[in-house]
Amino acid sequence: MSRIFAYMDYRAFLRDELERKRRRNGSFSIRAAAARMGIGSGTLSRILSGSRNIGPSLLPAITAYLGLKARESRYFRLLVTFSRTSQPGKKRRYYEQILEMRAAFRETIPPEHYRIFEHWPCLALHQLLRIVDNCSDPARLGAMLQPSVSAAKMRTAVALLLNNKLIRANDRGGYTPTEKSLTTGETWRGAAIHGFQRTTAAMAGKALDAFPKDQRDFSTLTVALSRERFEAAREIIRCARREILALDEKESNPERVYQLNFQLYPLSRPPEGERSVS
Repeated sequence: MSRIFAYMDYRAFLRDELERKRRRNGSFSIRAAAARMGIGSGTLSRILSGSRNIGPSLLPAITAYLGLKARESRYFRLLVTFSRTSQPGKKRRYYEQILEMRAAFRETIPPEHYRIFEHWPCLALHQLLRIVDNCSDPARLGAMLQPSVSAAKMRTAVALLLNNKLIRANDRGGYTPTEKSLTTGETWRGAAIHGFQRTTAAMAGKALDAFPKDQRDFSTLTVALSRERFEAAREIIRCARREILALDEKESNPERVYQLNFQLYPLSRPPEGERSVS
């Protein structure tokens, strides 16, 4: 099953695919990936940061490196064309073509794959089972979460994770995750994830009052940035996410499940006369 059709941003897909390769191969590097594509590492870095688009001459090598099949390559090319098109009329037509290809592909994706991210207890349960692997009682598992979750919702979460082979029954009377971690950033992007993000953002507001300061970490910044510095800030957030995921991968004795949200959004409009970057 291809992941690419869950993306509207080719750079996000490319970054996530490179991160997946890095997680599978300890010797992976951007320099090595660029060499495999036949381009300079600086060129690849600029593409990933958003300061350069993929030109037509680079597309074949990049799609080949990613192992994209014919239909996936057409979709990737369409995302690239959409990204570098500035004329509103053409951009709209490319956008409609993207939606059309996504809709056709979505019919082949089992709804369970989207429901995992629409049903927030799934991800919490997946991580909880790394801590408690000797319990299969939905009511007890639900009571371990904060806020607590009903037995009915936990039964749904267990069924979704089992059906998607993300957990398996073990000989200790409980369930074991088949993958150590699930990250929404590297798995599905698009409409399915928006509900999960809204839910966890609302839960964060409640957590501000529910937990003492020594059990949580909340911080905020209000800053004024250029587009270039905004992209640099996004890269810092991506690096922080990767480092925290590395901590999670190394964790052999987890004690509690945590939710971490990164949020960076506009509080002002561009100055009058300047065009916002789409």
